[in-house]
Amino acid sequence: MFSNILIGLGATLMLAVPGFAVALTWQSTDNDAEDGPLWHVLLALGWGFGLVPFIAFCYALFTKDALTPWTTAASSLLVTSLAVSWWWFGQKKQIPGVLKGSWNKACLPLVASLVVGLIYLLKYDRSVFFLESCIHRVVMQTLQLTDNPIDILASNQDDQRLGNTSVISSFVVLYRGMGFRALYAFVGFVTALGGYLLARRALGSRAWGWFALIALPLNPFVASIPLLDENLLTLGYSSLFLPLLLRRNVPFGHVGALFGLSVMMRHTGILCAPALLYALWHYQGDRKRAFLWAFVAFNLVTLVAHIHHYAALGSIFRFESFGQIPEFNHRFIGPYSGLLQWPFAEHILRTPWNPYPVFLLWPLHLADSLGLVLFGCLLLGTVALFQSKRKEAVFWLIWFLPLFGALSIQENWDVPNKLGVIYVLFHPLIIWTGAGLKAAANQPKKWGVALAAIVLLVSVGTRVIRHIQTPQDERYYQAWPGEREEESAYVKAEQQRVTDVAPWPDYSRMGQFERVFHPQKWAGLWRDIADPSLDQAPTPYGWFHGERVDLNAAPVVLELDLDRRLFDSDGWLKLVADDRPVDVDLSVDGPPQVITNIEVAWTPRPISVVLTRGRASVTGMSLIFEKWGPGKERLDYLHERYHRGLMMVLGFGQDDLFEAQTKSVKGSVIRVKMQPGPFGLIESVNNAGQNYLFWRAQLDSGARLSIVGPSRVFHN
Repeated sequence: MFSNILIGLGATLMLAVPGFAVALTWQSTDNDAEDGPLWHVLLALGWGFGLVPFIAFCYALFTKDALTPWTTAASSLLVTSLAVSWWWFGQKKQIPGVLKGSWNKACLPLVASLVVGLIYLLKYDRSVFFLESCIHRVVMQTLQLTDNPIDILASNQDDQRLGNTSVISSFVVLYRGMGFRALYAFVGFVTALGGYLLARRALGSRAWGWFALIALPLNPFVASIPLLDENLLTLGYSSLFLPLLLRRNVPFGHVGALFGLSVMMRHTGILCAPALLYALWHYQGDRKRAFLWAFVAFNLVTLVAHIHHYAALGSIFRFESFGQIPEFNHRFIGPYSGLLQWPFAEHILRTPWNPYPVFLLWPLHLADSLGLVLFGCLLLGTVALFQSKRKEAVFWLIWFLPLFGALSIQENWDVPNKLGVIYVLFHPLIIWTGAGLKAAANQPKKWGVALAAIVLLVSVGTRVIRHIQTPQDERYYQAWPGEREEESAYVKAEQQRVTDVAPWPDYSRMGQFERVFHPQKWAGLWRDIADPSLDQAPTPYGWFHGERVDLNAAPVVLELDLDRRLFDSDGWLKLVADDRPVDVDLSVDGPPQVITNIEVAWTPRPISVVLTRGRASVTGMSLIFEKWGPGKERLDYLHERYHRGLMMVLGFGQDDLFEAQTKSVKGSVIRVKMQPGPFGLIESVNNAGQNYLFWRAQLDSGARLSIVGPSRVFHN
């Protein structure tokens, strides 16, 4: 373990050195020295842990060689050499004045940000890590650790933005199995540090900097992301350049490069470019020179995406998600590969299974997470900031509104992490929240009364919205033929859930089943440090490594009654102690089982229940609303449609579904013999949208059963 820690420290040093070498070349002015060297730290982190891995990735991408530690080391050495040469000869070895000043004021927020990073290091939920995610697959292809390597530059096989892969790949090749967790912790660290500097400058005092240091990475909305996610990555790497834009002395070349990296992670971020142009327009230095530096740096970084789009998709104007959905005719624009909202559709619509259109769903989720008071402060702050800092208020509106508007007209976002794209716009949301709090605290008679009125209006408004009925987008079922039709009871329950807004932040949204800081997280962290090899063993969703059934205990019999809906009723799962025969015996070794085509009154589709292998480490069932039939063609279809989901939720192997034995039962009650211990049950709400409900249970040999759920499966 000690040697692994030393390797990790060496890897961190390898990435940090070139970053700080680049930071030496930036001579910031004394007027911007209130926070000492933190600005240079931010720039160093952006280069060392962002652009250096990106350069290494580009080399591997164009040479088609595997990315290795030596590739990243060479990139580090190249950047360090160029930066030191520029500093030595071009800057005459002048150390920036703020780096020679006091670090006293900088140390405390730096340490606090490191603490947030350590919280993220522990919070990382390896129990929901899925080896078949698009991020994981492309990283493994970059490292050429797969059986079927592909030309990533000319392929769109895994719908993966190269900006994410470029950064993650170097972290994985340096930190090995700890790489995903290490990058997750890094994102928490830089989000906190960037939030501090952002609010420190935008709101005018260190107190509000401390507010953002905590509120940006640890609010219930952002902190609910349990693993490395492209939206969270973009939030973190945007935190490295956005604070620099609020300075008097802006390093626009560096900002352009880091903005390019964030756009490579989430292409929709290009819609924030007008805000950067606005910042350039109000820049007090040489605007033409600043624009040239920013423009060249941005395009050098994003050129890789243009080449990829042309090579893989045939046009630089086509993106990775194009082609996933057939073309539909839309008003004003004609055929478009996607499902757009009004005004391009005839009416305001919502994605099936979602209770509201996206433009309503995001604010409701935000209010539900932050609570009425902070959400009211957010709305108040959009106005209050105009009174104190008009230029910055306009900047944040230009940053937020174009992208929010573009995202809001898309109505095919049923995948859980796609509804999280709003995370990339979280900086202005926290700034506005802080501005609203500050205004209400400083002028309670004026702004405090306004805040109370807004909170009241939002509270009433959510109850009014609860009764709004929006038709579902019927085109969805043309885009995804054979998909399960939504059920009204589920949609009504979702309406109730997202409009039931508490006054204060709801930290219960932060994790699955209150396992955010479960003791097993320490065991998982310890295991990753002790053995950082890339683990290819599938783990059933929601369970920690090492949680397994008791193979030495007497088997128990579990009875599942499908005669009632699961998500809003009780008593459908129980342990029984009788001698009646069982339908499936999982207490003995054997292949996976499928109980096929159960007919029930509450859903028009037949239910097929897929069960794990006998004596699996974690016993599980997955309810699939699909008619099961014989024949190779039908089985190939079912495998193609469901095997990746079953790998995630049940820990299936690649071909387990082909080996499954099928049987039928009379009625709607299933009796299964199994070993006591962990048990998971999954309902496939919407397979195309990867929307699953998960119940977690512990079966006790003393005929005791504890079940928690349902929760939505979060994955990437």
